[in-house]
Amino acid sequence: MKRSRPLGWILFLSALLLSSCEGSGLQNWFAADPNADQWAGRPPTASPTPEPTTTLPENLRFPNAMLVATQPQAGAPQTTETRWQAQAPAIAIQQFYSQQFQQSGWQLVTQQVADNTITLKGRSDELEVSVTINTVPENNLTTFTVAYTSVNSATATPAPQPNATSPQTFADLEDAPTPLQPAIRDLAELGVLSTTGDRLQPNTPISRAQFVRWLVTTYNRFYADRPARQIRLGSRNDTPIFQDVPRDNPDFPYIQGLAMAGFLPSPLTGETSTLFRPNAPLTRETLLQWKVPLDQQGRLSPSTIDRIQQTWGFKDSQRIAPPAINAVAADYLAGDLSNIRRVWGETLLLQPQKAVTHAEAAAALWYIGNGTEGLSAAMVKQAPPSAS
Repeated sequence: MKRSRPLGWILFLSALLLSSCEGSGLQNWFAADPNADQWAGRPPTASPTPEPTTTLPENLRFPNAMLVATQPQAGAPQTTETRWQAQAPAIAIQQFYSQQFQQSGWQLVTQQVADNTITLKGRSDELEVSVTINTVPENNLTTFTVAYTSVNSATATPAPQPNATSPQTFADLEDAPTPLQPAIRDLAELGVLSTTGDRLQPNTPISRAQFVRWLVTTYNRFYADRPARQIRLGSRNDTPIFQDVPRDNPDFPYIQGLAMAGFLPSPLTGETSTLFRPNAPLTRETLLQWKVPLDQQGRLSPSTIDRIQQTWGFKDSQRIAPPAINAVAADYLAGDLSNIRRVWGETLLLQPQKAVTHAEAAAALWYIGNGTEGLSAAMVKQAPPSAS
């Protein structure tokens, strides 16, 4: 015998059906959750996302990409993080942002490829932007995030700045080779040779890390009135490029910055080694490999050992490591203002693996340029304050 349904159940169902016809009831019960597309991890009772203090510029929006969500970055409320999806391969998105970060007014700070992700960072006078691209598509869509922070935000982490420079006096300057002393005095007046106390230790080998600090500090001091020519220092928020130069290393901003600018061989330039060896002595060929590209504004032509022998006439040319060949050859173009002639004088032996002393490193930094266009420490110290 069939059991009849309770009268109460029939009345309840009828009420729901009637209410659904009016746009409520069951229709609303099973409607899509309007918050379902929010990122996982946000509590249901979270307050509405605050409006960002600045918006992402149109030129940094990948064409035809769909905005999925916007929210403050976890642990950094001053940073706005946006999530996007696009029907385009990850490499196309990477190329787009790489090009945008190299346009006028922008600097491509870093570009790294890891397991399933590509990360790019760019910086302008107004924004710091980080792009993270998931290289594994989902439903034929590539997901990526664009996080941006106003550099004027009161809570933003400021980029490290060079130490304020003031004239220096070295108690042991007379111990330096006589031909190099005038150059050291000029640089000391600019206060760019950071040392411990008032001793230069002119005849002691300089470490690779200390030379990079001197190089970046001097270069930026020479171009203090031309910010577009300066080397941007690494930020404490950057992922270290070299495993042996962590963020807490006092020379990290200088080494990281010079590497991000492409003037130091690193994984960013295709090198396989992730070690910098900051405490190792600087060699002559390495000094040239790092400084000559700055002298030549990055323009080094391919060269050979034969070309070096024809120009410099070094009897030990065969000992020059391949990565330094182009720099050694280009240094010849500066004539008497070349690093080799100013530091080591007339010589038929480069001794490429010989350690560089503090005095020699300073003498090399006295002039930055290609021989026809450049600046010397003597020129910079004589310039009026408004131009230096």
